[in-house]
Formats: sequence, structure tokens, C-alpha cells
Amino acid sequence: MISTLIQLHKTLFLWIHSFTLNYPEYHHITYIIAEKFDIYIVIVAFMVLVFFIYQSIEHTSWKHFNFLIKEGFRIVTAVGVSWGASYIIKQITHLPRPYLRFPDEVTRLFDYGGFDSFPSGHATLLMAFGVMIFLHHKHIGWIFIILAVLVSLARVAAGIHFPIDIIIGWIIGGGLSLLIYNKMKFK
Repeated sequence: MISTLIQLHKTLFLWIHSFTLNYPEYHHITYIIAEKFDIYIVIVAFMVLVFFIYQSIEHTSWKHFNFLIKEGFRIVTAVGVSWGASYIIKQITHLPRPYLRFPDEVTRLFDYGGFDSFPSGHATLLMAFGVMIFLHHKHIGWIFIILAVLVSLARVAAGIHFPIDIIIGWIIGGGLSLLIYNKMKFK
């Protein structure tokens, strides 16, 4: 049973990674999405939050502005706690990245890490970020969740993460965001 699951996981990884191998013309865009896109997502999210704060100052009461500041604190808390959980699990598991586990079958697009594959920190952080924004602003939050999925899959295609690294990262980030959102109630 376990060997079947492991083989299925490897097959799924190699299928996603095959897009990198079969379409070298997309290497650069995959690299940008997998390695550089996360900072752009954070910058855009920060700009969106600043925009909402600005609008609350201009058009609504102090109470709404105060809520947005607390919302920002909740987002930072969720991302920080998710990062911490991901980091601790990485230190405990110490699992190799795909290009180290299958050096003859995986061509990585860029150098990244070593024995710190599980869980994906990028998937954890971006999903924590996306879910928390979704919980506050559904009309734009789904965009950040889609971007988290896009970056995560690009990291599998780039040969630096297994699908299980991504899935567990999504569970950690999304789950902790839901927990923090429900526990940090503001009045």
C-alpha cells in the first residue's frame, strides 16, 4: 500500500515536472513564477491593504480604519506562525529536494536549498496569506489563493518540490490562517 502511494506520488511529480523538460521555451517564465513571484504578491497585497486603509480614512469612520489595522496584524500573525511551523517541520524532517532524491530524472531550473523540501515554505506562506486575505475580502482574496497555487505548482515544475511538500504547505498555511482568524476576534 505504502509503496503504491510512493510510486503514485513520484509519477505525479514527474508528470508535472515533465512540462519543464518538454517545453524549455517556458523555463524563464517558470523560474520567475517559482522563484520571484512571491515578493510581487506580497507587494501587491500590501498595496491593496494600504488602499483599503486610505479609503477608510477618506470615506469612513475611524472604527473602520482601526479594523483594517487589526486585519493587517492578523495577516502578519498568520503568515509568521505559518512560517514558524513550516520551518520547524523542515528542521525535523530534513527531507531532500526532488533533484537530490532523483538526480538522474530531475532537472532543476535553479539552485535552491538541499535537505529542506518538506513542507514547502513558499506554499505555506502564500496560502496563509491568500486564505487570510480571502477571509477578510472575498472579492479579491480568491486571486491571492490562485496566485499561491500557481507559484506552488511552478516550484514542482521547476524540480525543487514534490507535490506532497506543496499540499502539506497549503494545509498548514490555510489551516493556521483559519485558526488565527477564528481565535483573534476583534470587536
